Amino acid sequence: MKKTLKIETFDQAGLLASVVPFFGSTTPLENILLGLSQPPYGCKTVVKELEYVDKDYQDEYAAYYCKAFKSYGARCDRWHFFSCDIPPATTTDFAQYEPHYLGYMVIRPTDLQRVGRTVLRPALTDHNRQFFHCTAACHTNILGQEFKVTGMPFIQQDTQVGACAQASIWMLARYMSRKFGYREYLPSEINSYAKANIALGRPLPAENGLTSFQILDALKGIGIPALIYSRDNLGNCSRHIEKAFPVIKKTPRDENDEKAQHYVQNTVKLADIAYRYIESGLPVIIGTDNHALVGIGHTYDPTKAATVAIERIPAFFVNNDNTGPYREMPIFTTSATDYSFNQARCVIPVLPHEVTLRGEDAELMARECVDELLEAVVIPGPPPVKYRDQISIINPALAGALNGLEYRTFLQASVAFQKSLREDMNADRLDKQVGQELLLLDYPKYVWVTEVSSTKLLNHPDRKDRKCVGRIICDSTAPAKTRGVIAMHVADLLQLVGRNGGTKPIATPHPGSTPFGHKVLAQA
Repeated sequence: MKKTLKIETFDQAGLLASVVPFFGSTTPLENILLGLSQPPYGCKTVVKELEYVDKDYQDEYAAYYCKAFKSYGARCDRWHFFSCDIPPATTTDFAQYEPHYLGYMVIRPTDLQRVGRTVLRPALTDHNRQFFHCTAACHTNILGQEFKVTGMPFIQQDTQVGACAQASIWMLARYMSRKFGYREYLPSEINSYAKANIALGRPLPAENGLTSFQILDALKGIGIPALIYSRDNLGNCSRHIEKAFPVIKKTPRDENDEKAQHYVQNTVKLADIAYRYIESGLPVIIGTDNHALVGIGHTYDPTKAATVAIERIPAFFVNNDNTGPYREMPIFTTSATDYSFNQARCVIPVLPHEVTLRGEDAELMARECVDELLEAVVIPGPPPVKYRDQISIINPALAGALNGLEYRTFLQASVAFQKSLREDMNADRLDKQVGQELLLLDYPKYVWVTEVSSTKLLNHPDRKDRKCVGRIICDSTAPAKTRGVIAMHVADLLQLVGRNGGTKPIATPHPGSTPFGHKVLAQA
C-alpha cells in the first residue's frame, strides 16, 4: 500500500464540507480555517496526508472506539498548511516549501469533535502588543522530509476519552514535553490519572469533565508540579492589587455593591497571578464553573497609565478547545464570542520541579528590597533626605521614573538569564561592569526576575523603547517570608547578596547604569 497525499488549493468552505456532517461542534474547525484564510497566515495550499496513523487517536481508539458497536476507522487524515502555491503534480519533494509551512491539523474519524492533534504558528500580527510565551518547536515530516512549526499544541475534546479539562491537560503536558523534556502522555493516561483518586462515576465515556482537584491529581500523576489559586481563597496573594482596586464601602452599607467590588478585585488578583506564570513561559489552566482553558500569552497596552502591571494586559491568549487555539480572553471587558476572565473560578499554573518559591512571594521579596533601598536616608535631617529624593539629582535620566513603580516578575532558567546578560552587554543595552558582576554570581537552576519600571519608562509604542529602573534576582528555592534576593540593580545601585549569610551586603554605585531595556522574553 502506498502513502496517499492530496495537494489542494486552500478552500475554507470546501475543507469544512469535506468533514461534515457530524454531531459535534464545528466551531474550532471553522475558526481555525477562517484564521488560516486571513493574514498573517494567508494559507494557499493544503497537503492532505490520508490514512494517517496518529498516536493520540490510536490511544483513544484502543481505549474506547474499537469497543463500540459502530465500526470506527482506526486512521485519521492530517492536513499540512502552506502559505505558498505547491504544484498539484508534486510527488515527493516538499522540503523546498518548508519556509512557508504554517503547521498541521489531524482530523479524527469520529462522530463528535473531530479536530485532533494540531500545531499552528501563532497568529502574530503586532510584535509590540502581542506576546505568545508558551510556544515550543514541534517537528513533523512529509515523506521523511522534516518540517518544524513553533506553536502551542491544541486538541479538541472528543467527549468519550476526554472532556475539556482532559484536553487542557493534554495541551499543557504536550507543551511541557516539547519545552522541558517531560514524557509525552496520551489522552487515556491523562483521564486515568485524573480519576485515580476521585472517580466521581465511571471513567469512560468522559463527557462530564473534571473537578479542579482531579486536574491536580492528573498533573501530579504525569509528574508536573502544579499550584491552585481559587477565587474564594486568595488569602494574602497579590495584596498590591487591593490598593489599585479597593473595596469602597458606602453609607448606608450596600452588601451587593461590596460583593461586586470584591469580585472585581479577586478577578484582577487571579489575573495578576496567572500573568506571572504565563510571562514565564509556563501555561496556566483557567477554570470556570463549567469549562477549562489554557492561558499561553497576552496582549499589551503601551498607552495605559497603569498603577499595577496587570492593568497593561487587556487580554490573555488561550487555547480553548470549544473555539480553537490562540483565542483572546479579555480580562477587564466581556467577550461576545468567547469566555472572559471574569468568569474564572480558579487558575492552576505549573512549575519546574526545581522551583519551590511562588511567583507572588518572589515579587513581594523584591518589593520589600526596593522599598528599603529607596527609603534609605542618605543625608540626615531634619528633614532627612532619602535616596528616592536624591537619585534624580545624581542621574537626571531617572527624574520622574520612580513615581508609581510597577513590578513585572517572571521565571527564567539561570543559563538563559546569563545568556541574556551577555546579549544585552554586547548590544550596549546594559552597563558592562554591572553585567560582569551579575554574570559571576552563582545561581540556582531557575531564578525569579522582577523588573521595576513606571509609566514614564513603559509607555512607548515600540517594545524596544520600553525601559526599567531596576531588576531584582531572587532564589527560586528560597522559603517564603525570608530574604531570598540574590542581587538587586536598582536606580544606579548594585547590591549582591550572599545566600549563605555573612556580612551585610553593600550597595555600590554604578552611575548612569539605569534605566536599561525592558526584557522582551523569547516567543514565537
